[in-house]
Amino acid sequence: MKDNGEIIEFLKQRDYVMINNALGKGSFGKTVLLKDPFIDELLVAKKYEPDSVDTDTKEKFYKNFLHEIKILYKLNHKNIVRIYNYYAYERISTGYILMEYIEGINIGDFIANYTASHEQISFDNMFSQLIDGFQYIENCGIIHRDIREGNIIIDNAGVVKIIDFGIGKVIGTKSIEDDSLLTKINRSDSDTLPKEYHEGKYTSKTDMFYLAELLNRLLKRAEYVDEINFSYFHILDKMMKNDPDDRYSSFSEIKEAIDKYDFLNIDITDSDKRIYQTFTRSIYFSIKSFIDERKFNNDINRFVSQIEKVLRANCFEDILQDNKEIIRCVVSGAYMYIPTQTISCDETRTFLNWFKKSTSQSQQLILNNIISKLSTIKVEKREPDLPF
Repeated sequence: MKDNGEIIEFLKQRDYVMINNALGKGSFGKTVLLKDPFIDELLVAKKYEPDSVDTDTKEKFYKNFLHEIKILYKLNHKNIVRIYNYYAYERISTGYILMEYIEGINIGDFIANYTASHEQISFDNMFSQLIDGFQYIENCGIIHRDIREGNIIIDNAGVVKIIDFGIGKVIGTKSIEDDSLLTKINRSDSDTLPKEYHEGKYTSKTDMFYLAELLNRLLKRAEYVDEINFSYFHILDKMMKNDPDDRYSSFSEIKEAIDKYDFLNIDITDSDKRIYQTFTRSIYFSIKSFIDERKFNNDINRFVSQIEKVLRANCFEDILQDNKEIIRCVVSGAYMYIPTQTISCDETRTFLNWFKKSTSQSQQLILNNIISKLSTIKVEKREPDLPF
C-alpha cells in the first residue's frame, strides 16, 4: 500500500487505431482521428509539433500547450470540447491531448449555408448556447482569447462546441504586461477593433467583443442574408461597443438580457399551444387529487431528465405503461392518480423535443404554466392515524 504523497504509476499500455492521419494541421502541430478499440469511441489527438521554430520558441510555446491541458481539465460543460487524456513529453517539448471528436461544421460554414428548414437549431438557439458556454468559461475564471470561426463547431445534433484553448488564460495567473501573445490575440485583421487593442489589454470583455464581432460579420455576410431570423442584433451591438465600459458587465448579464427579451417577445403559435395543451391535459386528467398539499418540481433539468427516462422505458410502446412516472416529472408531493387514463408516447416525445428547443426563459414559462394548471386540482387530507 502506497503512503499519502507517494507517486502512483500506471504502466498499462493503451493502444489506439489511426482512422485519419490528416484531420487538421496548423502552425503549432496537427490533429488526427483515432479510435479507442476498448470503449469503441472516436477521439481527436492534438499533437504539439510547431513548424520552423527555434528550440527556445518551441519550448516557450510548449508551456502554452501544457497550459491548455490544465484549462480543459477545469471545464465540464456541454458547449465546450471535452478532454479525455494527455501525454506530455517534456524532455523534447512535445505532447498530445486526447479529446472529444466533434462531427459537424464550423460556425462560418454553418451560417453561410444555413437553411432554416433543414437545420437542427435556429440562430437564436445557437447564440443562446454560445452565451451559455462563455458564461461558464467566464465563471471558471478563464478567457479564451482565440475566438474565430474554426474554433466554434456546430455538431450534427445542433449542439454548439467551443474548442481550442491553446492560447486561453486563467485570469490572474500573470500580468498583462508579460503576456507574449498580445499581438496574436489582439489581431488587426478584424473588421473593427476594441479600445483595449490599443492599450495592450485582453479581458473577458474582450472575448465578448470578438464573439459579437465574429457573429455580426458572419450573419451579415451570409448567402441568404435577407432570410436571416435573428432576434439579438441589439445585444450584439452592445457586446461590441468600442469602449469595454459600454458593453455588458459579464456574459451572465448577456444571458439575463436574452431571457428578458424572450419573455417580452415570446410568440406563441397554434402549434405551440397544441403541443403544450396535449401534454398538460394528459397529466391533468391522470391526477385524481393531491394529498395534504400541492408540491411541484421547478427544476428544468430534472423535469427534462425525468421525461427522457420515461420515454426510454417505453421506447417500444404506443401508450405509457405507468402514468405515475410521467406525473412525477412535475409533481413532487403525494397524489392519487387514475391508472386507466392513457398518455401517448408520441405526444410526450413531441412535447419533449419542442421543450428542449425552447430558450431557458421559455422553458421556465412553460413549466410554470403546467404547474399553474395542475394547481387547480383539488387537495384531499389524509385520514388521521388511529392509535389502534
